[in-house]
Amino acid sequence: MGIKPDQLSIRTLFEQKHTFAVPKYQRGYAWDDQAVSDFIHDIARCLAKRKEGGKLNHFFGGIVTVPSALGNSSRSNYEVIDGQQRLASFVLLIGALVAQMRNALGDLTKKAKPSEEETKASAFLTNTVDALSKLYLHYRDSIALEYVEVPKLTLSDADRDFFIGLLEGKSPTSSRASHDRLQTAWDLLTSFVKTTFLSEGLAKNAEHIQLLADRVLGEDCTVIFMSSDTRSEAYQIFQVLNDRGVQLTDSDLLRAATMELLDATPLASSQGGLASAWDEVLAYEPKVIDTYLKWYYSSHEGKRPSSSELTDQFLEYRFKVTAGTKVTKALANSIVDEVERMDAAFELLDKMGDGAWPFSKDKSTVRWDRERLSMLVTHLKHSNAMPLLLALHELGSIKFAEAVASLERFVFRYKTIGNAHISPMTDLYLRHAKRIRDNPAGYKLSTLRTELGDLLDKMVPLDVFEASLRQLRYNKRAGNGHIRYLLITLEDHRSWFEKGANGVPRCKDKSAILDFSNTTLEHIYPRSAKASDKIAAMEPLKDALGNLAIFGPDDNDALANKPFAEKKKMLAKSNVSLNREVGQLADWTKATFEARANRLVQMALKIFVP
Repeated sequence: MGIKPDQLSIRTLFEQKHTFAVPKYQRGYAWDDQAVSDFIHDIARCLAKRKEGGKLNHFFGGIVTVPSALGNSSRSNYEVIDGQQRLASFVLLIGALVAQMRNALGDLTKKAKPSEEETKASAFLTNTVDALSKLYLHYRDSIALEYVEVPKLTLSDADRDFFIGLLEGKSPTSSRASHDRLQTAWDLLTSFVKTTFLSEGLAKNAEHIQLLADRVLGEDCTVIFMSSDTRSEAYQIFQVLNDRGVQLTDSDLLRAATMELLDATPLASSQGGLASAWDEVLAYEPKVIDTYLKWYYSSHEGKRPSSSELTDQFLEYRFKVTAGTKVTKALANSIVDEVERMDAAFELLDKMGDGAWPFSKDKSTVRWDRERLSMLVTHLKHSNAMPLLLALHELGSIKFAEAVASLERFVFRYKTIGNAHISPMTDLYLRHAKRIRDNPAGYKLSTLRTELGDLLDKMVPLDVFEASLRQLRYNKRAGNGHIRYLLITLEDHRSWFEKGANGVPRCKDKSAILDFSNTTLEHIYPRSAKASDKIAAMEPLKDALGNLAIFGPDDNDALANKPFAEKKKMLAKSNVSLNREVGQLADWTKATFEARANRLVQMALKIFVP
């Protein structure tokens, strides 16, 4: 390898006769507020040690670069393959310091008679601010017999203008997540500057700035600077390095790889479109991008990608590129089209991950149908179905709603109650995702229901499901959401059950919606009965399923710890039909409890099938 590492202080790194540029195809600024706060903490610790007369070295990681020719420029330029988060944060720190000190110096000039000490400190700070600006923010270059001032660091296309706007004090408008992160970093660093360098007298502030410039950045804060002769070598390092805990995503690697493929001059027009498409894909939080990428791949290919080979697999199967492939104009356009499809899919995954209905202006389904998706992914916390849901979206809102309802019932029995192994379920999902992709017009939901049912019979048969239901208990230290979900679903399907439970389980009245978040779980026989109201036979049963009821927002839970005789009227007037049934009983005894428990279990055995 031609990589030659050098350990340099931050000031030495910027003193070199070169500039840095993040390639246009790389991701945007990725550090969140915690990473920036950690960065500030490291700088502050080094500065505090210098104030005490000591020294504290801090290593800020690696900077991986590739030389980039600039024609007739007098400077050298380096493409930043890895390390833009560090470089950008140091530049933002100096930018915030320069901006705040110039404001403070401007205010000083308005004073009628500054003191001699203030005048001396002001002159020092004016020179220091100018020196910091020339060292970290701008480079005076000579190009074609003309001197021009260029940025010392240029970010990728997505962030370049916003970054420059911050440094120039223009209050730029954010249009993507990386802009928000840049703005947060700027605000945090500005606050740090004000607190650390503007909170004391001018002379003391000048001393602290001198310590920062000469000692902290000049000696204490270091990086390993690595310049490779070729991009291929640099990318090998790129794949294994982290940016302060912000893992480089497979999407970052794919973007770099595809942009490289289109780097030839005849494909330059396609490269612009590809860069724009990737900007949209990489606008999500870094921690979710790779997850979306894996779901997208699985949904189309019908199999899970290898975590260590995702980039190569994606290039081969989705972009149709292998070693030696000649990239034609047609292939270049298909690569752009694929990234645009990824962008559309990521948007759908983002919506569905929040439980939001993925069809806009949908008049074919009602609110109850749409709530099924929220129940599945939000309340049952089931994300494994995302690749299948992405494929099911191709079938339209009606079939999508039917499939989601089936998946919801399946998941509750298979995973929530049965706790069966997730691999057979995931494999089934991916097989059907591929079938949908291969022939959406000929795909039948009945085949999905049949295979889901077969898997339930094998992994969580009815006798196991029944035994598990009978063992359910209320836990005062837990959310008991699974019991609330069970009772809500039984209520929704009660009419279908009473009319014979024929065919696919359905909600007969979709106008009555029990919102999961607005329901509470209550005890029919009170959980904390007064001594005078206690019934010995009921005490061991009070937390069991048969003694539990859901109260909707219109039900009065003020009688929660009252005896059954005082609850009857309230239960009889409930908006929940299962509660009204209990309200019609003359008394609540062990026998009536067992009868209700049996009824609820029998309902569940019929309803929780695909």
